[in-house]
Amino acid sequence: MERERLASLGQLIGGIAHNLKTPIMSISGAAEGLSDLVKEYDSSIDDPEVNSQDHHDIAYDMSEWIAKIKTHTEYMSDVITAVKGQAVTMANQEEISFTIGEVLKRVDILMKHELKNAIIYLNMALKTDENTVIHGDINSLIQVINNMISNSIQAYNGKTDQTIDLIVEKEENNLIISVRDYGPGLPNNVKNKLFKEMVTTKGKNGTGLGLYMSYSTIRAHFKGNITVESEPEKGTTFKIILPL
Repeated sequence: MERERLASLGQLIGGIAHNLKTPIMSISGAAEGLSDLVKEYDSSIDDPEVNSQDHHDIAYDMSEWIAKIKTHTEYMSDVITAVKGQAVTMANQEEISFTIGEVLKRVDILMKHELKNAIIYLNMALKTDENTVIHGDINSLIQVINNMISNSIQAYNGKTDQTIDLIVEKEENNLIISVRDYGPGLPNNVKNKLFKEMVTTKGKNGTGLGLYMSYSTIRAHFKGNITVESEPEKGTTFKIILPL
């Protein structure tokens, strides 16, 4: 359990570094661009050949750089919000409401690094309104979805250029979140007791805690359910069923 916790922490830290590096570099570039424009504007103040249109052009270029900085800082804020949420302890969970759109945004941020390293593509298909409201703790649900995506990545056993489907749809009064891979599938002896005890297909590298805890979390915090469908050499689909 400690080994898996530290591995998850390592992935989270790697994801933070990956997600923040690009916008920080972009903001640094924008600051350089603004510095050049400030110098250009300062040198133009006493230049008789500079007309009012030139001033407007410089102001426009400055506004463009500022808009880019705002976009990158908003993205960094989203990253920090997502990571902070996943860092809370079980004791801090609250019964709140959130939208499925917010869930998918945070999943995309938190899983981007792991997916990129594995060269696996996540295909998100939202087949219902992104403003559909879910009642419960958003961080717990994200943790469950991310765990399933991680399991799907590992199901490919290092094989690259593969796809994982994340499908969200509404059926009657339930929201169905499906995570599907096209790997080797689960053995029947594992599939039949997957949510009943800590069972793993990872050998000494796994404790089986992830899916067992995921099932318990969905049952306890959302009054929902998790099902699994798996066929040899065709893949595995986990479905999170949440009552609305």
